[in-house]
Amino acid sequence: MDMSTNKQLRPFGMRDKIGYAFGDFGCNMSFAFINSYLMLFYVTCMKIDPKHFAVLILLGKIFDAINDPIIGGLCDATKPGKDGKFKPWIKWASPVLLLSSIALFIYAPSAPYGVKIAMCLGIYCLWSVAYTSVNVPYGSMQSCITNDPAGRSSLSQWRSIGAMCAQIPIMILLPLLVYDKNDNPRGELFIIFVGVMGAIGLVSFYLLRRMTTERIAAAQPQEKQKFNYFSTLGSFFKNKPMMGVTISTVAYLALMMTVTTSMPYIFMCYFQNTKLITIATMLAGCPVALGILLVKPMLKKFTKKQLCTYPFVLSAISAGVAAFVRIRNPYVWIVLVAIAMFGSAFYLTLMWALVADCIDYQERRTGRREESSIYATYSLFRKIAQGVGAAVVSWAIGMTGYDQKLGALEQAAGVPEKIYFVTAFLPFIGALISLISMHFLYNLDDNAQEKVK
Repeated sequence: MDMSTNKQLRPFGMRDKIGYAFGDFGCNMSFAFINSYLMLFYVTCMKIDPKHFAVLILLGKIFDAINDPIIGGLCDATKPGKDGKFKPWIKWASPVLLLSSIALFIYAPSAPYGVKIAMCLGIYCLWSVAYTSVNVPYGSMQSCITNDPAGRSSLSQWRSIGAMCAQIPIMILLPLLVYDKNDNPRGELFIIFVGVMGAIGLVSFYLLRRMTTERIAAAQPQEKQKFNYFSTLGSFFKNKPMMGVTISTVAYLALMMTVTTSMPYIFMCYFQNTKLITIATMLAGCPVALGILLVKPMLKKFTKKQLCTYPFVLSAISAGVAAFVRIRNPYVWIVLVAIAMFGSAFYLTLMWALVADCIDYQERRTGRREESSIYATYSLFRKIAQGVGAAVVSWAIGMTGYDQKLGALEQAAGVPEKIYFVTAFLPFIGALISLISMHFLYNLDDNAQEKVK
């Protein structure tokens, strides 16, 4: 249902796109930092055993994932107010997100081991509730801002731009600042960086709320219906294209994206030059930026499914070469990573548009519009995948013989080579699974979506 039938609303346009980009910019001011540096901080700076951290992050992500459908259901049950259905959630949860992000990086290496374990898990769970309370409403907004497939693709594109802009200082600037002359991270600096970025994120959420307009709403039934998440979950699993997107996303996050978590260790221990992390991040990010620029003209020649499926072949080949051919030159390895990232660029750019299309597809099948619950269920699997990915990397690095009590240059013989293999092999498997899932399960084309609209 178009909300403009009740009152005159500003037409969908560039203001919405830029405002929506600020949302993911704000989310990634916290999420991208934690995703990139939480393991480095707690394992290398706080001296938690990597195998113990693997258990902690997996438990934290499971708790995080459980939050998603709960908060999604609460969002669906929220009646739209003068600011819409989702903006009040973002308004009140974003300050908590800032404070919990800062608390997560309190540097206390001399604290008892049990206290450090409790800090890591307890504060992470608090942060996850705050982040979910912002991110689920934010993601659900996309299907309410416009029902035009081209408009949603554009919103997804701008969301990717916002995320990429947030990752620039995190992945490029911070590696130049957090390491000492011996390539070891300085734990006392993390809380300063996360505090500054959290404040920037808070401003970004304000701009999101001011610049976007919710125009599309579900038809309100005559009688209030009792929310049944299990019914929504059953429909979710019967939604074949949604399963295609979900499985490919799980593979991407749990396996392909492990390269970002393990990158500090491969440059600390194998290439022994942490200054190259900045160059690696820049070159790995350039193909993604190129994909964002190319997606609009490419959509005129190819469908979203084609752009989100077949480039994974390139990712699999590149990651496979990096895994099974021992690369000694760090610049050659960086180029291979950049090629693998380019193979996933269109998928990353259009992923949220695919989810919005799947929400419409499920509404057509069930007669119910449950964007928050569906988005939250998808987000649940994303969180589990992120937890599995972080746990796998931490566990794998622990199994290589890496000793968190030793410096980067003091590790035992053979440890750097094992870290090297793990860093590339996991993305190789992830690219293959993503390719297969999108090819065989995602069966929506752009013509079909015109009918849904």
